[in-house]
Amino acid sequence: MAFYQVPFLHILIPLGLGIFFQFHLDENNNWYITIGALFLLAFILQYFKVINFYPISFILFLQLGYLGMYLHNSAHEVELSNEESYYQIKILETSNSRKTWNKGLAEIQYEYNTQNSSRFISKKLLFYTDSNSIKLISEGDILLLSSKISEIKNNGNPGEFDAVLYWKSKNTNLLTFFDYTDFSILKNEPISNKNTLRSTLIETLKKHLPKSQVGLAQALFLGDKSALSIETKNAFSAAGAMHLLAISGLHIGLMILVLINAFRFFSRYISRYQATCIVILFIWLYAYLIGFPPSVVRSVFMFSLITLGALFSAQKNQLNLLGFSAVVLLLLNPWFLFDIGFQLSYLAMLGIFLTYHQIQKFYIARNRVTKLLWNGTALGLSAQIFTVPLCLYYFHQFPNYFFLTNLGIILISGILISVGAGLFIFTWSPILSTGIGFALSTLLYFLVYFIDFIEKLPGSVSKGFEFSEFELLGIYFLVLVLVLLAIYRAIPLLKYFLTIVLLGIIALHRYHQMNETHLILFNNNTFCFAIHTQKHIYFFYDDSKENEFKFHRLMESYEKCYPGEISMLSVKDKNISTSFKKHRIAYQTLDQKKYLTLNQSKFQIIYDNSAQKTQKENQIGMPWIEGIETSLNKPIIFPLP
Repeated sequence: MAFYQVPFLHILIPLGLGIFFQFHLDENNNWYITIGALFLLAFILQYFKVINFYPISFILFLQLGYLGMYLHNSAHEVELSNEESYYQIKILETSNSRKTWNKGLAEIQYEYNTQNSSRFISKKLLFYTDSNSIKLISEGDILLLSSKISEIKNNGNPGEFDAVLYWKSKNTNLLTFFDYTDFSILKNEPISNKNTLRSTLIETLKKHLPKSQVGLAQALFLGDKSALSIETKNAFSAAGAMHLLAISGLHIGLMILVLINAFRFFSRYISRYQATCIVILFIWLYAYLIGFPPSVVRSVFMFSLITLGALFSAQKNQLNLLGFSAVVLLLLNPWFLFDIGFQLSYLAMLGIFLTYHQIQKFYIARNRVTKLLWNGTALGLSAQIFTVPLCLYYFHQFPNYFFLTNLGIILISGILISVGAGLFIFTWSPILSTGIGFALSTLLYFLVYFIDFIEKLPGSVSKGFEFSEFELLGIYFLVLVLVLLAIYRAIPLLKYFLTIVLLGIIALHRYHQMNETHLILFNNNTFCFAIHTQKHIYFFYDDSKENEFKFHRLMESYEKCYPGEISMLSVKDKNISTSFKKHRIAYQTLDQKKYLTLNQSKFQIIYDNSAQKTQKENQIGMPWIEGIETSLNKPIIFPLP
């Protein structure tokens, strides 16, 4: 497509590359000199009509992305004092669940040190507090906090969530833990109208739904996942429906579809343009209601533009609006580029715009039912084309029955959203709200039943996918070439060949992961290690059997990258020795010192900073140990060929 047809899509590419390069390249490189030289060269070539305008604009927006990311990072780089300090913070978000520790978000406003000096900071802070303390604070409160603040860090264990990148994309890189003894409330903010209305909606759900369904309903309609159980999250993840538990593009898109179709019954009184404006106003009101979370604002902004573009029914116009919305958001906050929700939302919409009609043509439905089912299947497949590689990269697993899940979600979600909205609208009527509440409860029951059914199907999840960023870019290059070949119907044999190559690369990576044998020492506050073979994972932990549950999440994450049947064994106060192939592995306690032996190498595990650190023997320090060469502040892997 020419630049003039979809200019913002062409602008988005260099802008995103500039942001990406600034994130990965060192600040002290010669980037500006290189970009300046390229820009000057392109300008000279364009002046003498050797090249057209696009190379100049490409370099210009590449530099704009780089500069925007640099300035955004500089504005948020504030170093806290190493001295004992107090902090004035404002509570931005809280989550009140039944967990031992509850998560929240605050803004550090001032730092006070022991010399009675203060300075303005304005930096976001992720905090965890106990279940009693969370009840004492609410959004908008001003607290005086005395607590150790540190940077958010990743453990780096295989398959674990990249917390640093996730929170950086939300302008947050600081973390603290505190309880009620660490803070005093300086100012209580009155509950806002927004929070009052939100609380009213939650009470409506609690009143008309069984207790077991309230958490799921809060996640579906209000974007609050704090009350969901781990089992529910795992079931939705295995079925490929995790996106349903967060207010995302799916919810906003379905909401718009339901409302637009509802207005068709009043087409004699409300024009298409009026209906579109009302729908857009409604979804922005909905975003306000649930607190304007960034993921929802992005989705609402994107779909507002796409809905307006649909009035003109031109695919190129829709692609241009998609690019425009992304450009605006990235200029406002370049870190959005690294937000998983942003990436998946835009890639899904790009896949739908480019491939939906191509996939739909594969089968001509003969009646309304099969047409509805096929259209839903085609929509799900087109949305997955560009999102599957990214999901494999982030989550290391693939839901094999995703097409069934997506079809079921598309069929039930529209009804679910309509009934949920009806419950909120008619909550003033005891008779109507009771009936609608029963209908909503029934729909939620069938949704959970359907998700559980998909999860328990044989081979519901394939695990063992792990790619580097370079490999991911290579996969996306092949996917893009395949899509373009399909759209322009060019070189059919090349299309089939590239498909085989793409699937072969992914399968080869997975085969390597599944058959790799190694010993891994995890970055964990309690010493633990695992032996991975072709079909098994033997996990050993230096803790009592009663505390085995503490390691379940660690093993679930690891098993996504290196699949196998898990066997867990406590080695607390035990000496063990085992042989694997030609290798001997032992863990034992001698003279109150703990040792790990791998063949001829013997390592002392250092738990205490006061322990003698000597070069006479190999030593491995726990994550908090200082002044030691080898530390478990990151995992250590020993290959076992």
